Amino acid sequence: MDKNNTQPLVSIITPVYNGEEYLPKTVASLLGQDYENIELILVNDGSSDGSARLLESLRNQDPRIKVFHQENAGVGATRNFAVSQACGDFLAFCDQDDIWHQTKLSKQVPLFGNPKVGLVYCGALSEYVQRNSVHRPSFEDKHRGDVFEHLIRLNMLTCCTAVVRKSLFDYVGGFDESMELMGVDDWHLWLKISLFSEFDFVEEHLATHVFHGTNFSQNDLLMYRAELECLDKIQKYLDELRLHKNIPWSKIKFASSIRYGKSFVYSGLYNLAGETFIQADQWVPSPRHRWLGRILKFVPDFLLRLGQKSRRFLTRQVNG
Repeated sequence: MDKNNTQPLVSIITPVYNGEEYLPKTVASLLGQDYENIELILVNDGSSDGSARLLESLRNQDPRIKVFHQENAGVGATRNFAVSQACGDFLAFCDQDDIWHQTKLSKQVPLFGNPKVGLVYCGALSEYVQRNSVHRPSFEDKHRGDVFEHLIRLNMLTCCTAVVRKSLFDYVGGFDESMELMGVDDWHLWLKISLFSEFDFVEEHLATHVFHGTNFSQNDLLMYRAELECLDKIQKYLDELRLHKNIPWSKIKFASSIRYGKSFVYSGLYNLAGETFIQADQWVPSPRHRWLGRILKFVPDFLLRLGQKSRRFLTRQVNG
């Protein structure tokens, strides 16, 4: 029997923006799945390199590929457009530079046999191209079932690992396309989906998330602002749905501020770190972080950079 007659169709969504360098390897990993019933939807989001030409070449090589071209609209809008062209019962997402391992879909799709499950994810390796290193994260922070209260504290899903029921994606309205959520629009979507379904997890690293140094997710300031905006939007979404959950919003925002403040210190962005620690004190009063924030914000950077001793001191204070 033809597997395609028994397997539900999975639509793979890949937005493309100046991805000519990375696309061939990514597309090969997507088409190389041992799960056969797939379609790959590639949307060129106004690229200025040779991506458009490459996409047309790829389309001519495999009938499972659909290609679309549009003016630059941003990743959220591009994913939503791709989904509007999808025919599958399930949606899977992969960015233009990430990699899937061969058995990814064949291990995830069967878990949708449980009708309560709306999203299935897996582990992902982290490849840092500039360092020529690969990190293998543990599975300690992964959760199954009703995951909202875990997910609101930490986005435990890498976008390239998620497979979602299309009906559920449509029900919650897809990706938020606002610029303020760029970089965390996927987290925002997962949070909405988690309010209406259970999640399941394959405890294997079935994808590789690639960091080149140019990925949006490495811009910590924009990510920090987007994360706070996401929390505000989800809080309003719960109010609109009249869903009353006992979520410690101030503590979650405090933890986010401390996490990013530490990152700014390690990057030598002392003024920015100071502002972030002061903001953390507004969420949850913390005299130590208020004091540290004022030092970082108002003491000239050149004094803070005088030597390794001051840096070690700051690191001790940051880590508490």
